[in-house]
Amino acid sequence: MRHTWDSRRKAGVLGTDRVVQLRWEPRTVAVDDVAGYPSTLTYPGIAVVRQCAERVVGEVWLPVGEEEPTFADDEALIAALRTAWSWSQTAA
Repeated sequence: MRHTWDSRRKAGVLGTDRVVQLRWEPRTVAVDDVAGYPSTLTYPGIAVVRQCAERVVGEVWLPVGEEEPTFADDEALIAALRTAWSWSQTAA
């Protein structure tokens, strides 16, 4: 008998449909400069994306220092990951 992904998932073999992803995702913001001309600013960051059954159900974007990530950047990422991974295990 051939098992499909869906039949294995229903039997509990594959665990949860909840997935956590990390994405390098700079954000760009359109603003007016001091003289009133349009300008854009880009901020580097990481998105912690939560998916359930292949749908995005939550996302947290964390800015990261431009030169080098700081200790505070690292701590914020660790906290966001811990929260997301805890969420992913609640359905297991």
